[in-house]
Parts: sequence; structure tokens; C-alpha cells
Amino acid sequence: MPIHSAPREFGLLGFDHVEVRVRDRAKAKRFFVEQLGMDVIGEGDDHTFLLFGDQVLGLRDAKDGETLGGIDHIALRVSEWTGLRSRVGRARVTITGEKEREDSRSLFLRGPEGLKIELVWRPDPHSHPSTHTHGATVPAPEPAE
Repeated sequence: MPIHSAPREFGLLGFDHVEVRVRDRAKAKRFFVEQLGMDVIGEGDDHTFLLFGDQVLGLRDAKDGETLGGIDHIALRVSEWTGLRSRVGRARVTITGEKEREDSRSLFLRGPEGLKIELVWRPDPHSHPSTHTHGATVPAPEPAE
């Protein structure tokens, strides 16, 4: 019997993307493209996004001291942006940043054991445009007391 104790009000649709840290991004990219047949849909100074089916894998350059092959963050798609910040606050989840892009909006959360979680809303939930990039995030405002 499944346990359904967590609130269902976030409207989670599934994974938007999963990003892993790698030391040699070019080598990792060749592996996923040449060996596994993924397509490159976006690249930046420190990351590459690969598409397989309708799923996206992000390769992020590891910084000194970061665990290689470890998850940088997981991004979960949400069905609605309106009121999301309030719903997250009511669930007592720590918001670490927020970003608004031309094609999407994100809230960044602190998960268990240091896991970084991104909640992503896109007007077209079936797309992941190649222009998706991660820049500096806008710090979240201090919680009201």
C-alpha cells in the first residue's frame, strides 16, 4: 500500500531534467551521443543538455572538490506557477533561489541531505528548449517572521 503523507498540491508532472557533475564534459558528451544515441540540445560554458526521448540529461562541469558523477540537482516539472511559492512555504520547504527565464520559471529548494531540487514551470510542459541555461540564480528573499 503506497504511503501518501506528502501534500499533493505542487502539481508535479515528472522530471524536467537531471544534472550530473563530470570532470571531462567533452568525453561524457561523446559517450552519451556516440554510444547511447542522445542528441545535444543545448550547451553553455559549464554545461551540456542531452535529449533522449522526451527526457533531458544535463552534464555540468564539476568544481574542485565536488563528487564526480554525483547528482548536481534534480529538476521536477510543475503544472502551475501561480501560488507555487505559497504552497512551498506552507510545506515548510526552504527556497534557496528563484529564476525567471523567457521559456520557464524555477524555484530552487533545499532537499534532504543537501540535495538541490528545482521546481520548473514551462508554458508548454512537453518542451525543453535548447536555449535552457543556468545562470546565477536570484537569491530567495528572507522568510517573513
